[in-house]
Amino acid sequence: MKRTVLIKGILLLVVVSLLAMGFTGCGSIISTTGTVYITVSVPGYYDIWVDGTYQATTYSNGKLTLTGVPTGSYYFEAYGYDYGYYDYFGDWNYYYGSISKTIYAGISNYVTILVSHYYE
Repeated sequence: MKRTVLIKGILLLVVVSLLAMGFTGCGSIISTTGTVYITVSVPGYYDIWVDGTYQATTYSNGKLTLTGVPTGSYYFEAYGYDYGYYDYFGDWNYYYGSISKTIYAGISNYVTILVSHYYE
């Protein structure tokens, strides 16, 4: 009798443990974000925008790292107004570039934004 109760108790513990692991995924955490390493093609200070929202300003080397970016497709923009100036004709000169990129979870995502010189 005691042996049967012991076996049933152990069996119940095993079943509960298996169910708990099944509902929690064995304790592993699945990442849903990625790290984005941004490089702008012409070194300098650039305001970086992602899907129309300002994120940060690059370092003088034109690089910036964003962490915790949810997976998905994004539109990256770089505005180089720090290099902006009025030329002899009164035109405003600046650098701008953009690119669409898909960000994946758990890996390093590299985004290079090619900028061009504009004036208005």
